[in-house]
Order: sequence, then structure tokens, then C-alpha cells
Amino acid sequence: MIQIYKKYHIAYWCIGILLLISFIAALVTIGESAWYVPVLLLIPVVLLIFVDAFIFTRLASQKLTKEVIVLYGDCRIREYIDNLQKLFAGRKGTVVSLYNVLLERGYAAAGEYDKVYECSQKIKSRVYRAQQLESLIDYYINMDRIEDAKKEIEELRKQSAKIKNVKIRQSCEISIRNAEYSIRIKQGEYEGAVEHFTNTLNKLNPLLTFSKVSYSYSIGKVLLLQGEPEKARAYFQTAYDLGGDTKYKRYAEERLKEI
Repeated sequence: MIQIYKKYHIAYWCIGILLLISFIAALVTIGESAWYVPVLLLIPVVLLIFVDAFIFTRLASQKLTKEVIVLYGDCRIREYIDNLQKLFAGRKGTVVSLYNVLLERGYAAAGEYDKVYECSQKIKSRVYRAQQLESLIDYYINMDRIEDAKKEIEELRKQSAKIKNVKIRQSCEISIRNAEYSIRIKQGEYEGAVEHFTNTLNKLNPLLTFSKVSYSYSIGKVLLLQGEPEKARAYFQTAYDLGGDTKYKRYAEERLKEI
């Protein structure tokens, strides 16, 4: 994560090198001593190096969130994708998996599903397995590969049970329920879908514009399928007005023309 921001990367290495130089200088200064003295000096140096890494990783994460990920939440998807591509250009190592996790979200929001699948195949780190499964489920549902989607849902359910972070686990559980309702809707079963999407939308905190747009479109879609176009209109209008350059704005515009 640190490597994506040059100034943080340089500062991280400078501090780390200074800590090692200080350790070597201390060893030279004390000269010959008992075997445990260098060990006692090394322990705080190692701890400080870990603290150094933690601080700059956190700073990089906060900067990424404030400057790039916020664009996704605001439905500025093309800007989001362009910024990610510039920021991660030429990066190697584990950060490549993070890049593809973030990038596939953007492509999914734009409705570019071939690219979503390409990104998912480049995620190699097990840390992002849950996010990879969420994208694959979305891809398979939109490609009408329902059986494949069901298999990935079960795999995500297993992964979710192992996640200790409560917020991430709850996010996975919401994704599973959303996917299950999406499959039912495709199969012509609408019962409970509007209530589910409405309740989930009302519980989201913070409520991002993207979330409001995607759930509004989903609610409108179900209402239209149930033969309630006038009720659906308001939800489609919300998705259209706030949808930026997401697929939901395009879809909502098409539905509004049908009503």
C-alpha cells in the first residue's frame, strides 16, 4: 500500500534506514558487551520499524480513500477508474491484488462485465478472497450463469464465517442476501424483494450516493415487474438523477422511457 504514494514510500524507507543506522551506531559505541545487549537494543528498533510501516500504511490508505475511493461513492466511475490506473501503474507485488479488487468494482458499476472477470482472475492474495467472490457472483448473475453464481455464493458463505472483522463479515452477508434476491427476481419470484432492498438501504451507515442509486434502481425494477409502474417511477428517477456515469443511470433512463 505504501508504495503507491511516492512521498510516503520515501519517508518510510528514510525512517527505517535511520533506525538501522542508529542501531549500528549504538553497537559501535558500546563496543564489546554481553551477548544480550545487542538483542535488547534490537527489540525496540524492530518494534519501531513495524510502527513506521503501520503509520505510513494507514496514511496511504486514508489518502486513497479521500482522493480516489470517494469518487466511486459519488458515482463518478470513470474518474475513479482513471485515477486508479494512474496511481497503480507499474506497481508489482501484493498491491496488484488490491488494485484489481478496486478496479473490478469500478467496471461492475459501469456495467463492463468482461473487464470485471479479467480483474477477478488477477486477484491472487487470499486476503481479498471475499471481495473476489462478491465480484464473481455479480458477474455470473449478470451473465445469467445462475448455477455458477450459486456455487460462489456458497463459497462466500464459508469465507464469511471465517472473517473476524464484524463490518467485513456483515458486508459479505448483505452481498449474499442481495445476490439470492437477484437470482429469485431473474426467476420471476418477487416476494419480499422490495422489503429486503428497502430495509437494507435504510440501515446503511454511512449511506453513499452509489448505494442509494443502486438500491433505488433495484427497488424500482421489482416494483415495475410487479406491475406498479407509478411507484417504480420515483425510484428510477432517483437512480437517474444521482447516478452519475454508472450503469444504473442508463438502466433507469431506459425504464423511465418504458413507463
